[in-house]
Amino acid sequence: MTVKNVPLAGNNPKLAVIGGRLEDDNDAIYAEMHRLSGGRIVVFPTASSEPDVVGAETVEVFRNHGFDVVLAAVHGENAAKAARDPAIVAQVADYGSVFFTGGDQALITDALAPKGGESPVLAAIRAAHAAGGLIAGSSAGAAIMSEVMISGGTSLEAATYGVVSDPDKAGLLMGQGLGFFPWGMVDQHFIKRGRFGRLLIAMAESRVRRGFGIDENTALFVDGAQGHVIGEFGAFILDLKGSKQDRRRHSIENVTFSYADDGDSIDLAKGRVLPGPEKRPVGSRDIAYRAAARSLRNVFGAYTLYDLLARLVLGDAKTYPADRARAIEPKAGYATTVEFARVPDSQALMFERDRDFRMTAIDFRAGMSTRKLNAKQLAANRRTALARDYGVKPGRAARLMLLGSTPLRADSALMGEIKAQAKGPVGIIAAASADPRAEARTYMRGLEAAGIDTIDFGITIDNVERLSRDQELIEQIAGLKTILLTGGNQIRLIETLLHRGEITPVLTAIARAHAAGATVIAVSGAASALSGFMIAGGTSYEALRFGIASDMGRRGLVIQEGLGIFGTAILDQNLHSARRLGRLAVACAEEGVRFGIGVLEESGVIANHDNTKLTVIGAHGAVLIEIDLIHTELQGDDFTAPGTKLAFALPGDVIDLKTGTVIRKGDPQAASTMLDLMVKEVVEDCCGSFGTDTRPGHQVEAHIALRYRPEGNGTGHLDIESIRDRHG
Repeated sequence: MTVKNVPLAGNNPKLAVIGGRLEDDNDAIYAEMHRLSGGRIVVFPTASSEPDVVGAETVEVFRNHGFDVVLAAVHGENAAKAARDPAIVAQVADYGSVFFTGGDQALITDALAPKGGESPVLAAIRAAHAAGGLIAGSSAGAAIMSEVMISGGTSLEAATYGVVSDPDKAGLLMGQGLGFFPWGMVDQHFIKRGRFGRLLIAMAESRVRRGFGIDENTALFVDGAQGHVIGEFGAFILDLKGSKQDRRRHSIENVTFSYADDGDSIDLAKGRVLPGPEKRPVGSRDIAYRAAARSLRNVFGAYTLYDLLARLVLGDAKTYPADRARAIEPKAGYATTVEFARVPDSQALMFERDRDFRMTAIDFRAGMSTRKLNAKQLAANRRTALARDYGVKPGRAARLMLLGSTPLRADSALMGEIKAQAKGPVGIIAAASADPRAEARTYMRGLEAAGIDTIDFGITIDNVERLSRDQELIEQIAGLKTILLTGGNQIRLIETLLHRGEITPVLTAIARAHAAGATVIAVSGAASALSGFMIAGGTSYEALRFGIASDMGRRGLVIQEGLGIFGTAILDQNLHSARRLGRLAVACAEEGVRFGIGVLEESGVIANHDNTKLTVIGAHGAVLIEIDLIHTELQGDDFTAPGTKLAFALPGDVIDLKTGTVIRKGDPQAASTMLDLMVKEVVEDCCGSFGTDTRPGHQVEAHIALRYRPEGNGTGHLDIESIRDRHG
């Protein structure tokens, strides 16, 4: 597929290419559309599966932002006929500007350009555009902007299977767009849905030099040949000039890319990013990372590549010039790796105010490669997908004690477990706490009251760099038989032990002690931090409704890199009181992790040396979640995780992560009762009060469907379906 030359609309084309999920309160984007359109616009709900509802809602939002707005009835079965209606042609000519809602972009092109022809309404839109009118579109309405249009498929499917013509097959679907945007190919929901890979494949296949990937609640505005970005995030600009493609090895190397943020401009003719006036070059005092993360996260997961780029922008270019992450396609057994790199010509700029970090990256390099894994490699990947290697292998005596809540309550069953496991003085690291010294003193008093000797190392995020140079202290930690990481903010703990992105000697000492047979006790948030992926925020409802969020200030599930010492599952804590069953299932599905462990309050698990056998301890128990990775679908409008297996383990039971089973010592009926209660509570939180047999289409929450099938013996299956962006 080759792009045709599309003439510019007059001398001053005006476009608003919006990456989807445009929030009603995004005043800046609506104000700019108002300026460029003169405040008069026609809404086309053509792409939507619910055009009457979406059309009316969209008109109301525009009206609330001061627009004179009308609805064009070009939708549904009669869309192509309506696109020939003289009244709608006159409507477009009168108002002069148009807005396309999200949904299915093929519905727009089929209606306005049936069989490649041009309808009278499309001709009227082009004429209005040439006369200076604005063409705006969100999501599907953005996809139609370029001449070659991406119609469907995920990045992982595109990298694994390439371009396909059958929509029922996995792969990249492409079609003919409407050509309003002549400077390259457009993709939307770009960062949130990890679409770097699919845009790159689409550009290479269609021989388009430049690609523009725009994120959600963000717009690339075009005024003449100048673009500017407004929104929650920004836009990636990919350039294939100078790139090298090896089809036999399934690789594309030396791709130039830039990231333009809110306030930045783009010379569209040259593809050059011009930083906004508030941006400044990243200086030596801004450097936060000096070593690669070698991210374990799904490279095409939400915000993974954005986070990777942010590390490089704030990284030391001399010691940390490149980083990479990968994803596995479980059905076909292919691994795709993306690498980002700084080169001498790269520019890294930033802006920070009131903890709001914004960045601009100019002329970085990227490469992507896909290779087939054999059975042995796939098995090895499953074993190590969550594990970090600190240069030591735990001996058979090594143990992890992962607690769902503090053991310091007077009646806590966990203190007796600690007393049984602790050997020698317990070394306390309270770095997760906002007041680590006070927290350490509290633990020292509680443990010593139980007859357990303690040592407080006084390690905090502020002094870890200095204390890491104290070799005597490091060796003291490495020689301990018991180490306790207190609860608190797990992000603070990660930022302490992986200080500025580097493995600290303190963390290495903990890993050495564990390998030599020590028991590492991690409380609450610290227990989550020991996973390879750490759940850092978000409720079950937010996780199901919005998926992964970029940071704690936004709706959704926040996932960050963990320490990886517990490398066989994602772990969450306080599971019952906070009703976190749903968010743990979403975390596993989003990151392609088979198992999740949810530890209840006043409960915990003791993991053996290779983390495959977990003995449940405490008062209540733990939940095992097993995701069906083959049938889980995500990164699109619909998120489905059918057949998610749940099993409740009571104290004394053993969870076997090799087989995904619970070896029972307790009462299976009690386990079933507890599991049914937890599922019912999550269903009520996310869907309304409809019990545990909630069926798709029969709940209050229009976006989420949960159906639970209890199977007795403390097990059941949960089918999860979420339509995260009903409006495309």
